[in-house]
Amino acid sequence: MTLKQLRYLIAIAEAGSFSAAARRAYVAQPALSRQISLLESELEMQLLERQHDGVALTDAGRRLYEVSRSVVQKLDSVKDELASTRGNPIGHVSISIPATVSALLLPEIIRRAEDKFPSINLTICDGLTREGGQSIELGKVDFGVLPNAEELEHVIAEPIFTEDLYWVGPGSSAESGTPISLAQAASTRLVMAPKALHLRRRIEQAAMEAGVTLNVVFEQQSAPGIASLVRHGLAATICNWPPLAELFESTAARLIVEPRITRTVSIAHSAHRPLSFAASCMRDLVRGLLLEMVSDGRWRGSLIERSAEADQAREQAADATS
Repeated sequence: MTLKQLRYLIAIAEAGSFSAAARRAYVAQPALSRQISLLESELEMQLLERQHDGVALTDAGRRLYEVSRSVVQKLDSVKDELASTRGNPIGHVSISIPATVSALLLPEIIRRAEDKFPSINLTICDGLTREGGQSIELGKVDFGVLPNAEELEHVIAEPIFTEDLYWVGPGSSAESGTPISLAQAASTRLVMAPKALHLRRRIEQAAMEAGVTLNVVFEQQSAPGIASLVRHGLAATICNWPPLAELFESTAARLIVEPRITRTVSIAHSAHRPLSFAASCMRDLVRGLLLEMVSDGRWRGSLIERSAEADQAREQAADATS
């Protein structure tokens, strides 16, 4: 069994015929057919069934195809890793970010990645925090930015900063700089995300600890839906800072105090999927971007100081899972 034979089997399975696969693989059809015949003879089982409109995989062929795809992908990633050792990271990197900060992060990540790492093929998935957390846990993405890393299992997380939550609702610009107590905020008509989402759970937890009840009159899952009700004066909401500049321009944003509600924002990746060199480079780029945005106020929060002991512990955890 050779790597060439496995690649030919993949080509046939995905093209649906010998002739189409031969064109994709830039090889003569008789040569491709002969390699598959040799593979079937060696394994002593039929891998393909000829049909009037092409070929189909047998059960054994389907299983070998799945294994072959995994093997070939791993070998191709090794090539990228070796090429990356020359100082130019190469390969595909997938990142998850919360939808509420997509307008803030997405353009900057893409712009800086194209400028600094032109050989990296980048995919950025923006969605609900819950979906992003699941993608990180399962290793569907290389890493992600999220506020609930402490709730996830089998992930390696690096806390970057803590963010405050704000009450946003009807009011004058003069009121925007005035803090509001959680009890006052909770008594207003609120539109909130569903309880299944992390932001809502964090607010509910703070309200319960403070002994107050949230006056939630509307539930909306999307940030634009929440913003539309706030802009029209139908309700107020509680959220983190990034959506405010884009979605709540004509309203008052007031920091919640007594008590303050905070969340820790981290960069995390699956403990079962070590970062490639290209993914490590992108993680460092995103970390630097987050530090910059918090420092200049585009994302309101407080940076978490990194100690040498914490860095060493993270490195040891990463090595243990490699």
